[in-house]
Amino acid sequence: MNAKYSAMFAIRFVVFGCIMAFINLLPYLLTRGAWTTDGTEIAGWPLRCYAFGGIGGYVSFNPWAMAGNILIAVVVSAFLAWFFRDGTGNTFRKVKRTFRKAATWGTPYA
Repeated sequence: MNAKYSAMFAIRFVVFGCIMAFINLLPYLLTRGAWTTDGTEIAGWPLRCYAFGGIGGYVSFNPWAMAGNILIAVVVSAFLAWFFRDGTGNTFRKVKRTFRKAATWGTPYA
């Protein structure tokens, strides 16, 4: 592998990692301040790792859910960085070509 390919992979990995981090914080940003209205603040997606509030006033933190969210973010970011390795335009052209071949599979002169 050359250095340019590795650097671009690392940049894409970091960008997709930041997107996953924002998606993970989105439930908290949407429910922030809900504990004052008998609601519950939550954080974490797809696994809820933090909850605060409610009528009884509780706090819960699940480190396993947080570790799962981090693992999911790393795997998804690595996959997307690999998937878009040829650039967005080339990747979508390849996907479209693959679907076209699958749609015409078995038909003569397709």
